[in-house]
Amino acid sequence: MDHVTALPDAIEERTSDARVRRQRFADDPFRPNYHFFPPGGLLHDPNGAVYWNGRYHLFYQFWPPDISRTRDWAEAMHWGHAVSDDLVHWRDLPIALAPDSGPERGCYTGQALVEDDRVILMYFGTDAGNCIATGTDDHLLKFEKFEDNPVVPIDEDAPYEIFDPCLWADGETYRSLSGWKADRRATEFLFESDDLREWTYRGPLIQDGFYTDPDEDGAVPNFFALDDKHVLLFFSHPRGPQYYVGEYDKKELTFDIETHGRLNHGPVDQGNLHAPSVLHEGDRRVAFFNVVEGRMDWQDHPTGGWTGVIGLPRNLSIEDGRLRLEPVDELTTIRRDHRRVDSVSLSPEDEWQFPKPGGRSIELHATIDPGDADQLDIGVLGSRDGSERTTISYWRGSDALGIDTSRSSTDAEVLARPPEVGTLELDDDELLDLRVFVDKTIVEVFANGRQTLTTRVYPDAESTDISLVARRGSASLHSLDVWTMDDIWQYDD
Repeated sequence: MDHVTALPDAIEERTSDARVRRQRFADDPFRPNYHFFPPGGLLHDPNGAVYWNGRYHLFYQFWPPDISRTRDWAEAMHWGHAVSDDLVHWRDLPIALAPDSGPERGCYTGQALVEDDRVILMYFGTDAGNCIATGTDDHLLKFEKFEDNPVVPIDEDAPYEIFDPCLWADGETYRSLSGWKADRRATEFLFESDDLREWTYRGPLIQDGFYTDPDEDGAVPNFFALDDKHVLLFFSHPRGPQYYVGEYDKKELTFDIETHGRLNHGPVDQGNLHAPSVLHEGDRRVAFFNVVEGRMDWQDHPTGGWTGVIGLPRNLSIEDGRLRLEPVDELTTIRRDHRRVDSVSLSPEDEWQFPKPGGRSIELHATIDPGDADQLDIGVLGSRDGSERTTISYWRGSDALGIDTSRSSTDAEVLARPPEVGTLELDDDELLDLRVFVDKTIVEVFANGRQTLTTRVYPDAESTDISLVARRGSASLHSLDVWTMDDIWQYDD
């Protein structure tokens, strides 16, 4: 394939085991076609995404398939590694960080900073503290850990907590956030250093008891400039990923929050949007999130040797003070088999079926005038007998968008979860504009650039139908485009 990253022969030899394992998954009915998943083992948080020497690198918390499942999670975690030329087609690279050297039991989440001559990884080493490793080679195949790790050790008597760090530079000064909580409030503890080795605690950059609920935490922080503002994107274990937009004063070390938003509107750890990692490419910011399994035994690698999926890379921007997340434009390069329907009147309660085959790995783009309908239901991955269907609903009167998985699968091993519902208020005469990405076990919804919903589903391979229903009133489908999406994992021999 033209878009697959070419690797030197010596690197190909080191990644041949991962390639063989991926070939074993070729017939797995739950294997995604165009989303990243691990080459065996268990994938968790994405970490330290970077743009380096003209390529995109994705690191991720990883339980390798050759590490015994009897191990404790805290000592099983490594950093997996993949590379791409286009944010779409990925190649596996050797493990980037392992706990077999250094003071840590396991390599947990962290983020990266790219400098002219090196990439700096800062990560939480379990039972040790926040650690640093640096890489300088073209493919980032070798990271050297600091001998004096942890550079910010765990200290039970300190006024801060050490956990997931992020890292940036303000001029000649390095700064880092350690994200957790204090006094039952989500807190980002701020540190600074001149040399990455000696760190001084400067107090909390944020301690939020207004926007977040009691006992939420501020894990997996990503702090960055965007569109003349600063954004803190983070993960709360009780409630999922969310963000603040505001003004950062790097001299006074203050961050004044102007807006707050949530990117998850349902339960965490049951097939939903999870931890973030933000890649910087010039002024561009691209976010990655993992989407964990929604099956009962997901931590035991239930799907035939691999577990966990990375959601589609999302471009970040700010509009009207809110963080806007949209799928990267590069995804259009894998569209195939275009089908389109125009101008369909939707009578109340009369289900309309897309007249052509749908698919299990598709992109769907619908523009709909809600008319006087109180509710619109868009069904994907539907079975002919109606027993399976994932339903995306828009409630005009409630200004809300939801996704219901209660009928997504007849598999008894799939975890039951309530519908996920987020706010979506349309302006007068504004059409409902939905982009829906379906890839076998994952559904990602982007609505009018202002709302996004994500979930995992496990339908039968024959469940591919697309349908629309207007309820308690009439509506009009202006257009519906459907593309089959390429399988990015078909490498040339």
